[in-house]
Amino acid sequence: MTVLGPSAQAVASTSAAAVAPEHSPRAEGAATGPSGRTRGVTFGDGERDGWAVETHGLTKRFDTTVAVDDVELLVSRGSAFGYLGPNGAGKTTLIRTLLGLTKADGGTMSLLDIPVPHERREALARVGAIVDEPRFHPHLTGRENLRLLAEARGGEANERIGPSLARVGLAERGDDKVSSYSMGMRQRLGVAACLLADPELLILDEPMNGLDPAGMHDMREMIESLVEEGRTVMLSSHLLDEVERTCDAVAIVDQGHVIRQGTIEELVHGAGTLVVRVECGDPSAAQQAIDRSGLAAGTSLTASGVTVTFRTGSSRADIDELTKRLVEAGVAVYGLQQVQTSLEDWFLTVTSRLGGEG
Repeated sequence: MTVLGPSAQAVASTSAAAVAPEHSPRAEGAATGPSGRTRGVTFGDGERDGWAVETHGLTKRFDTTVAVDDVELLVSRGSAFGYLGPNGAGKTTLIRTLLGLTKADGGTMSLLDIPVPHERREALARVGAIVDEPRFHPHLTGRENLRLLAEARGGEANERIGPSLARVGLAERGDDKVSSYSMGMRQRLGVAACLLADPELLILDEPMNGLDPAGMHDMREMIESLVEEGRTVMLSSHLLDEVERTCDAVAIVDQGHVIRQGTIEELVHGAGTLVVRVECGDPSAAQQAIDRSGLAAGTSLTASGVTVTFRTGSSRADIDELTKRLVEAGVAVYGLQQVQTSLEDWFLTVTSRLGGEG
């Protein structure tokens, strides 16, 4: 199930994933992803084939902090799906909740149409996951680490060690100690551990984290190829560019709440909303006045002012209203410039913060 840490408890945790399916998943339909690659099913085919991940009203609280806030999530089978948000947005908490590593406070969820946590063991038999970064016994080889995990799983997992190492490009390094592995190699070994279950669904927490450009490229190609086999890959990330290159669809999350969800194409199209750059004397006061006005979907401070992303359907009349609100708030306005936004611009203005834990 999950790759947690090099302790006996972590190895025991992996045994929660029972015997894996006998055959790799294969989907019937076809669609094209962001790289022109063939897909198993079209995004939105959940009504026909069921969803790989489905949540309704999913909520998780820690004291007064709402880490997962009434999340509605639909992940199509045979797709690469990105759960995108700044650090501290609740991405890891959502994954831990889906996997039953922490208990939800409300809502329902299912993996591969199997309700969890009620039938968690059955669901996780078909799921491979990495929570946080993968950790292994550094004094053992990659192959020896996989052998420990395979013994905990049972079934045919032991027979998949060699093919899994080859699948992630570690066949020639499988007998080297993990202490000699780069971060990218450890990430790939984590994916190899997931593949011991021959999973239909892989859930990867920040798989690009800490990788150099070459490592990101390798991980991206690996994810693409896994989806081409008919598997579903759901990954969390704060790296918008990598998600845009890798995924077919994405949910953008901030403060535990999904603020937008759809295909990459839909989000890129939606990024063309009305955006204005305001130059002013007191950017902080301007941002507060704009947030109070309710006119904006999001704001971000710049060195000389505020970038304002308006709500869907806004017009130039809303720019006039914005100017009026700023003047009423006593903010000196030096200029306003309408700009053409990108998906990255939209993401940065709509998400509210960039610090904290994931």
